[in-house]
Amino acid sequence: MKLQHLRSLVAVYESGSLQQATKRLHISQPALSRTLQALEEELGVALLVRSSQGVTLTPFGLRLIEHARHVLESVGRAQRDIEEMKGDAARRVSIGMTAVAALSMSLEDAFIAFHAKFPETRLSVHELRPSAITAMLREGTLDFALSTHPPETSSGFDVSTACHIPLRISARCGHPLQRARHLAELREALWVTSASGSQTVFQQFFLQNGLQPPERVFECSSLTMALDAMAGLDALAMGPQMSARMSSSLHHQIRPLEIEESLPDRPLLMISLNRELLPTSAELMFKLVLESLQRSHPST
Repeated sequence: MKLQHLRSLVAVYESGSLQQATKRLHISQPALSRTLQALEEELGVALLVRSSQGVTLTPFGLRLIEHARHVLESVGRAQRDIEEMKGDAARRVSIGMTAVAALSMSLEDAFIAFHAKFPETRLSVHELRPSAITAMLREGTLDFALSTHPPETSSGFDVSTACHIPLRISARCGHPLQRARHLAELREALWVTSASGSQTVFQQFFLQNGLQPPERVFECSSLTMALDAMAGLDALAMGPQMSARMSSSLHHQIRPLEIEESLPDRPLLMISLNRELLPTSAELMFKLVLESLQRSHPST
C-alpha cells in the first residue's frame, strides 16, 4: 500500500463522494478511481460501495480507514518533527487535560520555562472529557494529555504516572455538615460527582468503609455547574486537593471537611501515543510538565 492509496480512501470516506474527494485531492476522477481500484486489487477485497446517494465503505473499508488515519497522522508527525529540527516550521504544542487534572495542578513554572526556550511556539491547552482526550490523541490533535482516567483501551498509548493527588471531601462555607467528622454522617447528603458505576473511586470509598454508597447523586462533568450545585443545592463533592492558587481563589466559597477516614489518592497520568516520537518542542513540554508535577506532588 502507498500513502497515496490511503489518502485517497480517507478523502472519499470523509467527503462522501468521488467528486468531492477529487476536489480535495486536486486530481481527476478517473485517476482517483484507478488509485482505489489498485488498492482493492492489492488487498483482494471491495472497499467501496457506489450508489446514487454517494459512496459508502464496506466493513473492509471501514477497518482500513482506522489504520489509514493512524498511518497518515504518524507520517504527518514525522514531517513536523523533521521540519522543526530544520527550523522550517513554526512549532506548536497541544495539551489536553481533564477538569479534575486542571483543578489540582498549576503548571505556571513549566509554561514559563517552555516559552523561555521556544518563545515563538504556539501552545494550546484544552480541558476535555476522557473520551475526547483518547480520540484526539489518536487523531493527532493532541501531543499528550493529563488525566486521572486511563484510556478505555491502552493499546497504542504510552501511559505513565506523573504523581498522586490526594482526594478531599468539600462543601460550601457554612454547610450544615461542615463539622462532620465521620463518613457515615455524610451518606444521606446530596453529592455531586463526575463519574458513575460501582467501580468508581467515589462509590468504592464508601463500600471500603462499610457503608452503602449515597443514593442522592448529581452527575456533572462541568466544574462550573458542580460549584453551582455545591453553593445552591448544598451538595458535597469528593475531588482532588486543589492547587494552591485555585484553593486561594475559592477559599471563601469551598472548604474541605476534616473527616477521620483516610481518603485515597488518585494517580495523575500522562498519556501520549508514543512519547519517543513526540516532536522536539512537545517532548520538552512533556518533560517540563512531568518535572513540575513531581515537584508539586512529591511521593510520600
